[in-house]
Amino acid sequence: MKKIFNSIIVSILTLGCLMSCSSLDINEDPVQPVSVPVSQRLPSIQANLAYSLYSQARWAAYHSYYVTTRLGNSNALTDTWNYNGITRLGAWRWHYFDVGSNIVGDAGMLVRAREDGANNYTGVGKILAAFSFLTATDVFGDMPFSEAYSGSFNPVYDTQQDVYRGVERWLDEGITELNSVGPAAPTMNGASDLVYSGDYQRWIYFAEAVRARLKLHTANFQNGYQAVLTSVDKALEGFEDAMFRYPEESSSPWEKNLWGDTRPNPEWQFADIRNDLANSLPTDVLMKTLAIDADAGIYDPRLYKLTTPGARNNYYGARMSEGLQDPNLPTGTTYQDFANLYNGYWTSDNSPYPYMIKEELYFIKAEALFYLERFEEALNAYRQGIEHNLRRLGVEEGHLINFMGSAKVVQHADDLQISDIMTQKWLALYLQAESWVDIRRYGYGTHAYPYLYYPRFVTAWGGRYIQRLPYDPQTEYIYNPKEIARLGAAARDWVFTPIWWAEQSTLKMP
Repeated sequence: MKKIFNSIIVSILTLGCLMSCSSLDINEDPVQPVSVPVSQRLPSIQANLAYSLYSQARWAAYHSYYVTTRLGNSNALTDTWNYNGITRLGAWRWHYFDVGSNIVGDAGMLVRAREDGANNYTGVGKILAAFSFLTATDVFGDMPFSEAYSGSFNPVYDTQQDVYRGVERWLDEGITELNSVGPAAPTMNGASDLVYSGDYQRWIYFAEAVRARLKLHTANFQNGYQAVLTSVDKALEGFEDAMFRYPEESSSPWEKNLWGDTRPNPEWQFADIRNDLANSLPTDVLMKTLAIDADAGIYDPRLYKLTTPGARNNYYGARMSEGLQDPNLPTGTTYQDFANLYNGYWTSDNSPYPYMIKEELYFIKAEALFYLERFEEALNAYRQGIEHNLRRLGVEEGHLINFMGSAKVVQHADDLQISDIMTQKWLALYLQAESWVDIRRYGYGTHAYPYLYYPRFVTAWGGRYIQRLPYDPQTEYIYNPKEIARLGAAARDWVFTPIWWAEQSTLKMP
């Protein structure tokens, strides 16, 4: 107001101001901040990204043959690959709302960072947004990108090719921002950055690691293995694991790894944020891959780090979609004859949640070198990946040396096969959704994954393998029906339609 009359009593002045002053809003609490500083936004974004990655992995873990349900044929989604009855797909919401909107939305961290001249937060934000979009498009395919945060309820779905281009552009922009952080930029430290404690160079190495993963997905049909190698070598110059770490002890369910055995509260169910490991078993694929001499009870030492002993100290594996119905299991087998999936390295309440780990980079390098026919170097990268994973999991030195010299690990370049690289990468990325990307790139082929097979109870899809997750029924099929119709995503067999890089892949079984 331009004029204030001193004779007006305070209450009327307050009422008049509320009614006419543009600086106040009856929907705003004058005690609470309206705009959260970037230093307080980044930690929640990083936590939400861990939840988002988990929301993709909770389905991918079954489609990647790590685990199967205990009873077999008891879960339509994981056992029969039938998503037609699903009412909510939390993986969509966690990416777009909990991560994306808090970074690039119209009130997101990038807006506040630009206002504050905080290009360090801009750089990290763009790299995190790029990574989140990459993981999301790899499970959904085409999706809104250019119009994702335009305010439209029915944004156009960009092709996956365009999403990939956008992801790489954000990686470039993020790196540029971090290479030009000035002294006036607000502090980024261990309290505001829970992944790298404000180390900009580590974020740049992470961005290059993300780029290497992206390029690997298309290298086989775009003649891109040299570009993969360039990116992965840049990342390995100084890459450190990108992980969200949870407290050693906490009473809050929000501060526990979602693969842990403390079940999330019921109010989380709308977001699809729970795990079913209590009702699941390790597959025969996992156990065959880990077996050295199963009859003698000799296994890859990582088995005892990834899982904990079951009540009967047996280590059976159940066929995918069959569980305890597997006729190959001994008579009288119960769930107690299997390893306990909880309280392993990645499945405890306080386990870190991985964005990307160093082993993945070694195996990316090994795969690229293999197809460039640089077999000695490929062997070295393959062995580095295995050894790094053994050390991460805490395998004792003597067991590590014995295993690295065993027949389970290739010793000579002439003997190296692509299946050696891909199965060891699969073990190293236990329960991560990226394994499902690799399996689809190779068309579920036994030339890359020798123990895979078509699940017994997947009977309605003509022998086709699942290729993607459906879009969220509570948003896309209601608010964006034209795009759903254009894509054909309402079809009953939509999840069997290969996404771009899987359709184009030359790596599938001949």
